[in-house]
Amino acid sequence: MYSEDVIRRVRDSVDIYDVVSGYVSLKKAGKNWLGLCPFHSEKTPSFNVNPAKQIFHCFGCGVGGDAFKFLELQEGLNFPEAVKQLASRAGISLPESRPWADEKKSDDERKALLKITAEAADYFRRELEGPAGSAARTYLTKRGLTENVIKDFSLGYARPEWDGLLKHLRQKGHSPALLEKAGLIVKRSEGEGHYDRFRGRIIFPIRDISGSVIAFGGRVMDDSLPKYLNSPETPLYSKSNVLYCLDQAKEPARKQGYFIIVEGYLDTIACHQYGAKNAVATLGTALTDGHLRLMRRFAQKLMLIFDPDPAGVKATLRGFELFAGSGMKVNVVSLPDGDDPDTFLKKNGYEAFASCLKGSVKFMDFVVSQVVRGGAMTSIDEKVEQAGEMLGFIAKLPSGIERDHYLKRTAEALDVDEGLLRQEMTKQRTAHAGPRERTAAGTMAHRDQRPRAEEMLIHLMLRDDKVARSLVGQLTAEDFTDPLLRRVAKRILDLIEHDAKLDIRAMQVEGDEELNRLISHYSVRELEWECESELLKKEETKNQNIRDCVALIKQHDPEKKIKAIEKAMKEAEEKGDLEEQRRLQMMQIELSRRPGRRIPGRGPSSSS
Repeated sequence: MYSEDVIRRVRDSVDIYDVVSGYVSLKKAGKNWLGLCPFHSEKTPSFNVNPAKQIFHCFGCGVGGDAFKFLELQEGLNFPEAVKQLASRAGISLPESRPWADEKKSDDERKALLKITAEAADYFRRELEGPAGSAARTYLTKRGLTENVIKDFSLGYARPEWDGLLKHLRQKGHSPALLEKAGLIVKRSEGEGHYDRFRGRIIFPIRDISGSVIAFGGRVMDDSLPKYLNSPETPLYSKSNVLYCLDQAKEPARKQGYFIIVEGYLDTIACHQYGAKNAVATLGTALTDGHLRLMRRFAQKLMLIFDPDPAGVKATLRGFELFAGSGMKVNVVSLPDGDDPDTFLKKNGYEAFASCLKGSVKFMDFVVSQVVRGGAMTSIDEKVEQAGEMLGFIAKLPSGIERDHYLKRTAEALDVDEGLLRQEMTKQRTAHAGPRERTAAGTMAHRDQRPRAEEMLIHLMLRDDKVARSLVGQLTAEDFTDPLLRRVAKRILDLIEHDAKLDIRAMQVEGDEELNRLISHYSVRELEWECESELLKKEETKNQNIRDCVALIKQHDPEKKIKAIEKAMKEAEEKGDLEEQRRLQMMQIELSRRPGRRIPGRGPSSSS
């Protein structure tokens, strides 16, 4: 990692507007610039760039951050890569010759691991070509792979022996510790030493987006289990952020406008062999946001090859929410007779395969076909169940037009009253808000559900660090009743205690997306509360509102106290205890006069 000083110099030398406007068409909107979000599909712009704070935030999908974060998401970069790209843009020379010790160690280790995986791939390839690979070559030929395809994908073979690769790489000077870190060898459970992870298998090198070998997959040639064995997670390889053959498929996908998503190495290779060179596959995991982010750089549409068995149906449906908020068009392809792409292409060729692609259906149409199974003839219990399941999907659609369309489709398919279905939809939307209704990727509650004074004070603290610093000693994070707002308050106050700068990168916490999105949300959002008056812009009025918010927060919900007092007064009246009634009445009057009671239901106001 680069030093904070270097990061600050790079950040201060670029304008986030210049960075973002290279990807998004922006229009001036008050103090912010506004455009259509590049990270999810939307018709109405909700993507804001704030030049004053040098941050962006989308009020639709909840994503936000600084210029580094934007490049990380848009280009699929990690943080150091984003720093390098912005430094190059700003003409800043990074201290490559004298990085931090940790960065140098990490960089050197990565280079060593890449050298090891490249040499391992070469070793496996030569084993396949040599005498030991005879049975493996025969197997691949029976599977229909040509010699050219085997070479194009650098396929290899691992002998059944326990330490062939280990001996080979140790002779080249690589330590067992690094070989283990690369995922190529496994430490023995008993005694000392290691053994090869891949033995007696066809080897499929896994490459990153630039074409460097970073991991391997191995397949047996018989019925033994496990059929497939993949490299574990390593410093080079994260299966949630790598797609098999993406390095070869990215340009064909860019030209054709879509990716084909299949399962497994041989299905992917078959697609490429027969002409569908825009095919990729996940590696032992369902599609993730990381996968979509990678593909979105090259194409905006996906073709999912549908596995028709019950497990395949469930797996496909589970991807709905991910796809709904991705901004990508997703279609589902069903191959006849339950064939996989490998089998189908061998029997029918590319033209028939292309015809199946043309006959694909929109993902939501696929959902309808799978959920609404019996139509109008289903029992009432089944209709209720299927309607509820469909409404759960419909509620997550980002487009109101789509929601309306599929509500009608569902009502017709189940032969139920559309009006009643819409009433149920309203209930569903509360629990399953779509991106336009969510303020933080489905996790941040609507502001009407948060304590007004707490929310307003956090908003002011994030907009002005002078406000945040002025509150030290007046209240603590524990004074906040809302769990998320309490976390934000604690983060702000902790940074102040350590005399740290309150910029967005310092405040955000690695892995806490809910907190990070709320921070970017309020850092960008203007102080446009429904009942806000022009006077709020005046310093004295803002200060009064801050005092009122603090007073209300310190009261710990006076409304509940007032209700408790009213209940106690009734009990005192029933007992005829006049003295207790008078005491409770005075408490009620005093509580209602406190400054915090001036905070109206929809945000702080200057009026009492």
